[in-house]
Parts: sequence; C-alpha cells; structure tokens
Amino acid sequence: MKLFLKHNLLPLSVFITGACILVIEIVATRILSPFFGNTIFTTSSIISVILLALSVGYYIGGKIADKYPSLKWFFSIITLSGFVLLFFFALGDTVLSAIGGSFSLIAGPLFAAFLLFFSPACLLGTLSPYAVKLQSVYFPNEGTGSVSGNIFFWSTLGSIVGSLSSGFFLIPYFGIREIMITNSLVLFSFGFISLFVLDKKRNFWKMLLLILLFCGLFMYTLNSRQKEESLYVKDGRYEKITVLDGQFFGRPVRFFKQDRSLSGAMFLDSSDPQDLVFDYTKYYSIYKLFIPEIQQALVIGGGAYSIPKALLVDSPSVSVDVSEIEPSLFELSKKYFNGEDSLRLHSYEEDGRRLLSKSDKQYDLLFSDVYYSFFSIPAHFTTKEFFTLAKSKLTKDGVFMSNMIGDLSRRDPSFILSEMRTFQAVFPNSYFFTTDSTRSNASQNIIFVGYNSSKQIDFNSQAITNNENKLIQNLGNKRIDPDRFALDMYPMMTDNYSPVEYFVGKILQRNFGNKNPFDGEEVLAIIRQLVHYGPRYPTAPGHTQTQKFIISEMKALNQQVVVQTWEHKEESGVTYPLTNIIVRLNPKVEKRIVIGSHYDSQKISFKNTLNKDTPSPGANNSASGVAVLINFVRLLNEGGIPHDMGIDIVFFDGEEGDENQGADFKKWKPHGSVYFAHHLNELYPKVKPTTGIILDMVCKKNLKIYKDPPSTPEVVSKIEEFWNYAVRNNDIFQETTRSSVIRDDHTPLNEAGIPSFLLIDFDYKEYATTEDTLDKCSGKSLEGVTHALWEYTHKK
Repeated sequence: MKLFLKHNLLPLSVFITGACILVIEIVATRILSPFFGNTIFTTSSIISVILLALSVGYYIGGKIADKYPSLKWFFSIITLSGFVLLFFFALGDTVLSAIGGSFSLIAGPLFAAFLLFFSPACLLGTLSPYAVKLQSVYFPNEGTGSVSGNIFFWSTLGSIVGSLSSGFFLIPYFGIREIMITNSLVLFSFGFISLFVLDKKRNFWKMLLLILLFCGLFMYTLNSRQKEESLYVKDGRYEKITVLDGQFFGRPVRFFKQDRSLSGAMFLDSSDPQDLVFDYTKYYSIYKLFIPEIQQALVIGGGAYSIPKALLVDSPSVSVDVSEIEPSLFELSKKYFNGEDSLRLHSYEEDGRRLLSKSDKQYDLLFSDVYYSFFSIPAHFTTKEFFTLAKSKLTKDGVFMSNMIGDLSRRDPSFILSEMRTFQAVFPNSYFFTTDSTRSNASQNIIFVGYNSSKQIDFNSQAITNNENKLIQNLGNKRIDPDRFALDMYPMMTDNYSPVEYFVGKILQRNFGNKNPFDGEEVLAIIRQLVHYGPRYPTAPGHTQTQKFIISEMKALNQQVVVQTWEHKEESGVTYPLTNIIVRLNPKVEKRIVIGSHYDSQKISFKNTLNKDTPSPGANNSASGVAVLINFVRLLNEGGIPHDMGIDIVFFDGEEGDENQGADFKKWKPHGSVYFAHHLNELYPKVKPTTGIILDMVCKKNLKIYKDPPSTPEVVSKIEEFWNYAVRNNDIFQETTRSSVIRDDHTPLNEAGIPSFLLIDFDYKEYATTEDTLDKCSGKSLEGVTHALWEYTHKK
C-alpha cells in the first residue's frame, strides 16, 4: 500500500487539483453573471484569466521545483491555494456589487475575474511542473517523457471530471457558495493532511494556527451572504433565481428575479391574471388586432408564467405551450405566482428554438420573451434563421411577437436597428412598438410584431383609437416609423454573424456612462445616416429619403410639422418639386424665432478637377446643420421648450441653387429660403419672427465661427445677444468678425425684415468636393453648436 501511495500520490494530487481548477473556471461564470451577465465577455474574461494564471503558475512552479524539490513545499502550495481561494471568494461577496456598478459590461468581467480568480488559479498552476519534477526525483528510472505524460494525463483527466461534474451534478444540485466553499475545503484539507503526515515533528502550534485561520475564514464566508427579504433564493441551472415581495407604484408586488434582472412580477392585491405589472407584458394583448381568436399559442420563456396565465383567461379554447429551459420555473409559478395545472397549458423543459424545430404544430400566436435583460440576450434568438423558423410555424394570418431590449440611438453598433432590419427581411409586414417612448434614446423594451399576412393595420383608425384597452388606444403613438432610420446601414443578424454581446456592451457603455446631454456622437450618427442616403440634390432618390426621414423623425417627437411644396423651374426648362419642412414648437406663441438649415446637397463637385461630375457627399455642407437641428429638437423635447418662446425649426430645400448650376453663382438663389420669405404671411399673419439663425457647415474639426460682418443695427444686436450666450464654456465662437460677406439662407430672411445671421465656418477645403465626408466631422464641434443654441433659447 505504501508503495502504491508513494507511486501514485503525485498523480492523485494533480488529478484533484486539476478537477478543482475546472470547477473554479466553470463556477466563476455563475459568480460573475449576476453582475455582468452570462455574456461572451464574461466567458472570455474568465477563460483568459485562468489561462494566464496557469501559464504564470507553470513558469513559477518549474522554477520553485528546481530550487526546492520537496513534497512539503508541494503540499504547502495546495494548502495555501485552498486558503487563498476561500479568501478571494469571500472578497467577492464584498466587492462584486461595487465593481458591477462601476465597470462596464466589457471591462468589468475582466477586472473582476483577474481580482478574484488569478491568484488561486496561479497557485494551482504551479503544481503540474512541480509534480513532474518530484516524480522524476523519486522515480529516476522513469523517463522524463513518461513522467510528464503521466502527470499531465491525470491533471487533464481531473479537469475533465471537474468540468463534467460542475455542469451535470454540482451546479444543478448545489448552490454556488456551497460549491466554492467545498472546493476550498477539499484543497485545504488534502494539502493539510498530507503535510501533517509528512511532517514528522508534528509542529502542533503552527498546525493549530493554520486550522484556526482557515476555520475563521470558512465561518465568515459561510455566513457572509447578504440577507435578503426573499421568499426563495436558489442557484438554478442557468442563473440565480430569487422570489421576493416589494412595492411597485404603491402597490404590493411579488417579484421574480433571474440573476440581477427582474423578469416577472405579480400584483399581490389582485387575483386577475390580466392585471400585469410590467408594461412590456401587457403588449401581448395586441395580437387581437391581427387575429381575434387563437387556438394554439407558444410562449418561449416562461418566467413567472404571467403571459401564459393571461392567455388562458383571454381565450377559453386556446391551448398554450410554454418553452422554458430552467426546470424549476413552472413549479415556482404554481407556488408563488398563482400558477395552476391546466389541461390547456403544456410546459416543456427545452430550448424554444429547438422545440420549434422539432414541432409539427402550427401556432396562431408565438410570443418570444427570452431577452429578460441587457445582461442576457441569447444570440440564437436574434437571427434571421430563428425568425424564419418562427414564421414557418405560424398559421396563415398568424402573429409572431418578440420582446426585445435596446435603444433607438443611431450610433453604431445598434442592436435594435440591426434586429429591425433582420426582422423585416423575414416579416415584410412588421410593426415595432416602444413601451416607453419613441422620442427617447434610452434603453427600453421594444415589441416586435410580425404578421403572416399582407393585410395592413392602421393604428390611427377609430377601431383602435376608440378601443376600450388603453394600451391599444395609444399604439399609434408608440409605433416606431422605420422611415426614421436607414436600416440597411446596420448588419443583419445571422447564425453565422450575431455579435450580440459586443453590441450590447457598447450600448451599455453609452447608456450608463457619463452621458453628455448634447451628445455629439449621436449627431454624427445622424450625419452618417444622411450621407448614407447618397446625393440629396432635388431629383436624387436620397433627397426624397431625407424628406421622409425628417418628417417622420419630427412627428415621432410629437411636433407640429408644416410642409411647403412648390414646383421649381430652371432656366433650361427642367422642373422638379422643392419642399421646405417647418417644425413648429410652441405653435400658439406669437413671439417666434426661426432656426434653419438646408438639407439639399450639390449635384456637381465643381471644385474637383477629376471628379467634377460626381455629387458631393455633403457631410458638412448639408448634413451637419440638419443633424444638429434634429438632435436639438429632441433635446427640447426632453429638457423642455421655454414656455414664452415659439421656435420654428426650418429645413430649407434648394439652398444650393439650381440643381445643374455647378460653380456658376451669377444667378444663384437659395430657393427654399426665398420661397419661405415670400410666404411669411401664411405662417406669421400677425407678427414676423424676431430672429433668424441659419446653420451651415458646422461640423469640421477645430471649428471656428466668426460673427457676420455688420449690416443693420438690428442684426448686429441679435448677433451680440447670441454671442453673449454662445461663448460660455465654448471656444468655437470667436469674438472677431468674419472679413467676407457670405450669402446663404439668412439673406432672404433679412430682406424680408427678419434680423438674421449665419453660423458657418467657410474655411473648409473639402467644400464642393467629393471629400466632404463623415471623417471630416467632429462630435465636439457639433456639441458646441448645439450647446450654444440651447444656452441662447433658454437664456440661463
């Protein structure tokens, strides 16, 4: 027996420690996911940190083994690793909440993984080379290759056992805390007992002190779990599950949490399953607008079973299937959320996509609710292939609904806009609704609806606006108009390409970072969209797309939009329509100012020698002013429009003159502002606007805007008034006067008696060239101009 132990003690040691390393690696994901989500960033961070720790450990272990080839050193490292693992696990209880709130979804997992798991994994990594050295010393007749092969075989086999036991046994049946404490205890006990046997002197006091230290840390860790007023807390197969009672808008509510996210709830003062707590769950009811009677429904993602319960009440004849991969949820719904067994409710412990692919059923309604937070978005439910599969399982006129989470920012990447493009590719007849506001760029639940029919739904019809359901009444205001976005700018999600975690990480950074209210990056994204439309001269397709975009965007912001359209005829006889778009803020206030910019771009890049017949992209000269004004209207909606000021935001057409004039400015006219000036009485029957501010070419890097040359005293007074506010914390606006007189959209306004001035930096070498592209623009410049408009209109 002694010979057997002597020959196999080291292989047994690396088998045990190899298993412990993999237990740490797999369980680490569950430790970090409540704070950073079960994402690719979490997984990659943990794997990378463990591999780095093992690499460093291998290197250090080899060095120490050559210098101190002793079993006492070897088992001391194992003992120490158990103590260190327990220490850092206890530390995690203390610091993870703070780290989770301070670091992003991308950086947080890497920092936390390094802090908590590097040291114990590094110690365990020293053991394999140490064991090879000791085995070679004790059994010199065995070749080095045989010794190292034997050691690494048992170490890797232990890792396999640790990996399989974690996934198939430990996590399903034990809590994360119990697993990690036991792992520490195994390492400490194995190392300590081996040391005790090897130490013939039996140094009692040292051993006792070591045991006392470990026991103290053990008891602290065992009792350090934060006390929650919870009805139920347990680590499920895929996430930590918590059921607890609380308040929601003054009403008693029972909440269901998966990791750190609330993914279900029930009012405790109501027994009506259709009295739903969260707004996004209430949207399930809009299926009735598409298919009033349903026979078969599938809900992917059970949660607290709120939607399945509501569907059973909705339709006495419906049969509801529920796909839920977490096996305990159906029983929890019955115990804590008034769920009941029903012959019409069938719960399947299976992934929803897998269930769909195997099913031969056709569903009238398919509701996907697996995206329960930004921290957990299963990528395989975001792809074109999944939506295609879902559509194939719908009956004729069937409805697919999906609860998504994201924002309506145009900044790249955009998870929601990519998803909208992907969804429309499968469901041409599709609808998108915000649960909060179409005006907001903040994260919110967004409901996707795909109708397996060509029938269009008019959400402004009396049947909907007079519906007894308040949510359905308001759907027209919640609907996202796809004309607001150039969806083809964003990548389509497929099974081959669906970088959900990367998209979400970037979105979380901008949503939960130090957000600048003037947001130059958001304005840059609007310029990017405008340039993406292509040339925007009057007869170009991009011109029409730009008009649709501006109008739909302004209507989404609930503003009054007035359109001035007329037929313009060039001297050559060519005719085409031109359109001014006027957005009226506080339309009932008589005292008004005009802030405008043009949206048409040049057809001919007349300053290019090689590409003179190629249209200019117009990022600065066209798109920049439009983008600033669009974002400015959004800011006014969010921050409030001064009640005593009427503001007309005017998007002028035809500022570049005749479409085919090129560099010939002899007969140039800014057609849009001329038309606007000639029809002032239509908009201002009593009092003319008191001020006009025109923006043109305001995004270049190192932007410098000088005062207009002196004209009338009224204009000089308006310029000085604006500059008093614009120069606050803003180095864009210069106190000196521009030497040259520039004609622009402010010229006709001045001629019509509206004191107006121009904000422009004409020192722009890319003007009227094919090089007027997005990369020449600066978010900082755009922020500065927007900030100046805000200061002036609010006069703080």
